[in-house]
Amino acid sequence: MKLKTSSLLIAGTLFGAAVMPAQANNEAMLDLLKVLRDQGTITAQNYELLANAAKADKESLEAVSTKAEKVGKSDVKITTKGKFKVASTDGNWSFQPIGRVMWDAVSADADSNDSADDWDGTELRRARLGFQGTVYDWGYKFEADFAKGDASIKDAYIKYGTKFGDTKFGLKLGQSHIPFGLNTKVSSKYMTFMDRPFFADSSISPARESGAVVSLADKKYRWTASAGVTVGSLSGGYTDEDDSGTTLALRGSFVPYMKDKNHLVQVGAGYMNKTDSDSSFSFSQHLVAHKDHTKIKSGSIAAGDYDGSDAFTLDALGVYGSFHAMAEYLDYTAESNISGNDIDIEGYAVEAGYFLTGESLKWKKGYTSGITPKSSAGAWQIATRFESLEIDDGNVAGDDEADKWTVGVNYYANQNIRFMLNYDKVVTWDQDGSDTNEQPSALKFRAQAKW
Repeated sequence: MKLKTSSLLIAGTLFGAAVMPAQANNEAMLDLLKVLRDQGTITAQNYELLANAAKADKESLEAVSTKAEKVGKSDVKITTKGKFKVASTDGNWSFQPIGRVMWDAVSADADSNDSADDWDGTELRRARLGFQGTVYDWGYKFEADFAKGDASIKDAYIKYGTKFGDTKFGLKLGQSHIPFGLNTKVSSKYMTFMDRPFFADSSISPARESGAVVSLADKKYRWTASAGVTVGSLSGGYTDEDDSGTTLALRGSFVPYMKDKNHLVQVGAGYMNKTDSDSSFSFSQHLVAHKDHTKIKSGSIAAGDYDGSDAFTLDALGVYGSFHAMAEYLDYTAESNISGNDIDIEGYAVEAGYFLTGESLKWKKGYTSGITPKSSAGAWQIATRFESLEIDDGNVAGDDEADKWTVGVNYYANQNIRFMLNYDKVVTWDQDGSDTNEQPSALKFRAQAKW
């Protein structure tokens, strides 16, 4: 069976158009059909038939393409710069996986006659995974730490936010940071040093508890006010008020000077009251590293004698270009039913830092946040801190006191990766009013990733 030449050419033309890219095949087919018509290979009638079919096909493809483009633009926005976040383009919902890994290497010298008091080793300080998101005016966050091999719940809450004119209102229900203390509230992702001051994130300045926290703030956070009523941290999925008591925490901050976010001064204050509980009270803190063998300790108040605690903090934060300074003072009193057995603790810390590569400490919502290096080569920061802690637990022999210097160098490879090198040196350590003649120190390194 023989096929006419014109039939083969038409078939070849259709096949070629089919395998060409969708945006180009119709134009190429029309051009080819014109050539075949002009050479007399196909009749004018066949040309009109095939040309009309090609034009109809083109219009159909353009309509489908336009519809697909509209669908692609209307629903979802994906952010991958420094984080992975999926959100609706209208802002009605969002979802973001979060986490951090912090690996430390430490060499601690106890400066004692017993070498067993030294500590050298590594620690997976934090290994957190979680997620957060929003649904209209509501939000949520869950994050757990797996550094010790099992899960320790950090944040687990539902939140609500709205505006009244220029004032922002927020409510958190669940476990979250209580509104007390500046150094305690600053995230470990953004701390200038590997460890917080002696008093921060401890029994005298707790970080997270389970309950309700309400907040008010100026739209630009020139002032903030927060209050929380909580009943201890989640353990085994619950809290027990008899064991932990009830915590009332208040905090406010104010920005008296602000040229811009890189040139400002903020002052803050907080108050905390903890009711009595069935548990005892005592305080202790490592001197130079998270896992060293040297500690400053208080006496203890036995269960049944503990009558609650009162504490307050004063703090200040200043940013001036590449330079920043931060200071905080804490006064804490654990009360006893036995006269003369109260435990009074005072502590303060003053730090200063400077970015050698021109960045600024990032101020966000009254606290510090992450920085993005100006150069692909990364950012360098140097910093120092002096801190002091004094414990008076009614011991007639005298107080316990420790004073320490810390110097540090931070390298930000990018906004997600940071390397830290710290050197801590205790310059005064008294026990029961007497100098121990020991000056523990530690050299510490951290590799950190966050997302």
